[in-house]
Amino acid sequence: MSIQLFGRWNLKVTKAIHNWENRFRIEGAASGGGTYPPTVGLDVTADGAAWLLTAEYRESNAEPWKASEMMIDTGPERVAIRAAIGAEDPLPTRDFEDIQWDAAYLDGTMLDIPYRPYAVRTDDLFQMPDGIFETALGTYYMGVRVINRWGLPFTDDNVLDITAASRADLAMRGVRITDAWTQAELAALGQSQKGAGMVLGPLAPGAGRTVYFKVDVSDASPHKHEVEFVCRNMAGMADPGHSARRVRKQIFVSRTALDPATGEIVSEVQEGTLRFKLREFAFDLKNARAGRKRCRKPERPKPNAAVRDRLRHTLQDLLDGKAIDPCVIQQILACYCSHGPCGGNGGGGRPDPRRPSDGRFCYEPFYSFPTHFSYTVIPREPFDGQYGPIPFDDPWWKVLLLIIAVILLIAAALSEASDVAYHDEDLIIGQLGRSRQTGVDAALCVLDTDRATSFLQVLDAQSDEDNQNFENALDGQITVVNSIMTVAEAMALIDDPTTPAAQLQVFKSGSTTGLTHGLMTGYTSAPFTRSDDGTLFDIPQLRIGPDPAFGENVSRPGDSGSIWVHRATNRPLALHHSGSDNPDAATASFLEDVANLLNITL
Repeated sequence: MSIQLFGRWNLKVTKAIHNWENRFRIEGAASGGGTYPPTVGLDVTADGAAWLLTAEYRESNAEPWKASEMMIDTGPERVAIRAAIGAEDPLPTRDFEDIQWDAAYLDGTMLDIPYRPYAVRTDDLFQMPDGIFETALGTYYMGVRVINRWGLPFTDDNVLDITAASRADLAMRGVRITDAWTQAELAALGQSQKGAGMVLGPLAPGAGRTVYFKVDVSDASPHKHEVEFVCRNMAGMADPGHSARRVRKQIFVSRTALDPATGEIVSEVQEGTLRFKLREFAFDLKNARAGRKRCRKPERPKPNAAVRDRLRHTLQDLLDGKAIDPCVIQQILACYCSHGPCGGNGGGGRPDPRRPSDGRFCYEPFYSFPTHFSYTVIPREPFDGQYGPIPFDDPWWKVLLLIIAVILLIAAALSEASDVAYHDEDLIIGQLGRSRQTGVDAALCVLDTDRATSFLQVLDAQSDEDNQNFENALDGQITVVNSIMTVAEAMALIDDPTTPAAQLQVFKSGSTTGLTHGLMTGYTSAPFTRSDDGTLFDIPQLRIGPDPAFGENVSRPGDSGSIWVHRATNRPLALHHSGSDNPDAATASFLEDVANLLNITL
């Protein structure tokens, strides 16, 4: 067998105890190659990207040379490798002293990070323009390309980490390294974690691998921040403080926000500021609407005695004069106030801050791009002549324009974009036709909302809604009968004391509450005036109360315009227009009356 070595090594023969004739060969090296006798004290220096050391023996001059068995013992890992290499002929004593070398790695380097770490969005794994970390989008995966420049392969025990001193310095600058990862995240990036570091091996010398760290730059200043990386061996090292284990690289951070006084988007970097005025932009209306889902209700943080005790002890230590890192206090508060578990990603029902939201609806990203805009470039330090500084290997204002486009595309964090892209579809729900407010508060329109389906169909319970009591199937649709239940039929069911509860059950598919159920509890025959806006209904109104079989709220503001359907027959019954919380009840106009007043034929 042979021993494969990488880079520049010095081999010195220290022992040659053998009965047969021996020799050794160096093959594939750029320098130092050849065949050598095993003379004690012989020094050979070989260099090459990858080369082979082979020991051989033969029993007599007439016999062919045969490969000896070989071993290498590197001892505890060190940058400047010092290894014992031995060769063993097939004799009873396996001491690997037929030939023995003292091998020293001469290059003294371990790893290289060829270019600066770059920002990768966590939701879609796309790289930010020029790899810049933009504070408006918060948390990123920081991609780090690592090349093994050492004399031996990296193993599964070799990890890339960020030094403790660098972590503390970054935290003071508002750049926080998060070590909490889920297995799904690690699998998506094709990496594994040991301690706080990311595993580099197996990785042969000269080969490269990209590993990722999780970085939150929400509070970072627009600056070039230095990060110190270190290559460690989790199984032990003889020289953990060796400088060749460390590499320093900068990351670039920009900060973008809306100036409410001028309506401009302001993007800052270390070299200056860009002020951007959005005039027009194009966006993907179809996918914007398709990706709209109702936000989960936020949950209040539950009292956590352990967190409070930890905070109390930390503050007491600080008051007692102990050396307490103030960032620890910030981390404890952030952990508790995020409504989520310490070390996690928060949550607790809150909308994902990386996702756009108008408070009621949360949206999936959709394509949006500025088409008409103006901008002003303000360098931090004035310059002479026509051309300014180029800090990001491209004119920095072009990079900032791309970052602004990404913000509009992904987060809709700026009100001018979100008003047009998101809110407009909530306010404009269709083209208005005939309408009437006296007698019946209703209008005819070509409906265009998030719950619109084909004719004679309504949405069943949806998986992203609070109420999950579906009629046919979760995320499905319900087909209603093309025959309105008349006022007389409904009143007869309500007035008959022997009517079973199943014949009084109704449901609706509302914009706010989704699919909810109720019971017909009565009707008004006298004129009815709605308390909130004074609308007068001079036709009978259907009263609907909670159905104990389902335990749901009957309605909420925003459900107006939904159709109550008789559950036993799937016949449309009434048009919902108002409700109350105490008691929990809804009021609706009978569809027969609505059709007559608006001259509708179904």
